[in-house]
Amino acid sequence: MEWLNRFTEVMDCISENPIEGIGISELSRRTSLSKSTVHRMLSSMMLHQLVTQNLQTKHYTLGPKAMFWGSQFLRAQDPIGLMGRYCEEVSRRTGQYSYLSRFQDDQVYCTHTHQPSQLRSKYFVHVGQRMPFNCSAASKAIIAYQEKEKICSLLAKESFTPITPYTITEWEALEKELETVITEGVSYCLQELEIGVSAISVPIFHDDGKTSMSLSVVGESSYFEFHHDRIVTALKEVSMSASEQLKSMNLLTSIKF
Repeated sequence: MEWLNRFTEVMDCISENPIEGIGISELSRRTSLSKSTVHRMLSSMMLHQLVTQNLQTKHYTLGPKAMFWGSQFLRAQDPIGLMGRYCEEVSRRTGQYSYLSRFQDDQVYCTHTHQPSQLRSKYFVHVGQRMPFNCSAASKAIIAYQEKEKICSLLAKESFTPITPYTITEWEALEKELETVITEGVSYCLQELEIGVSAISVPIFHDDGKTSMSLSVVGESSYFEFHHDRIVTALKEVSMSASEQLKSMNLLTSIKF
């Protein structure tokens, strides 16, 4: 339906600018809709609290209703709050910013984060953030365990756009890295998304060799290089506990993985 396509396009553009917002002229350019059409849509969306306008900049950002829908979706990814404590545990043991990610509807999203109070540096992995398949440790830890056909299908949709000089941009290189993930049980993002920042991830299994969740830490590359073994050990031990609990509780009967 045309109106739904227009609505989705506008919401996508606004969600891509969560902090500074976006103006009508830019929305019109990106969606190929006239300014008058965009203005009418935004006026209606404001009435339903789907978007809000900054009176100074005149830019639009997501409104309370959109945020509520998003939070309800994310709550459904971990309906009993089971995994959050493991995220906090790995932060306690490593002293690093940690986050959980979930694979659903052919995308990997961050669903939970934890920053130790003593950590000065702040990393901007946020709840709801999409994790690229080719250059995020969180995604690699999950898709490596998917069926071959599924992996090919997922990567066919990935742009492989280089973000830093370290970003993997070729399927063959990523294929080798995913094979290593299976062998070692750990995945990496070594300055692939931001220079000087790296992440390490491990899968959380809900059945033997099956996963749709990963547990990750992110921090300064130099720190990770120096403390690599200790961080990997903590991640693997915490994820093993999380996997055992998922299996013992037989969550497959209540959660669609």
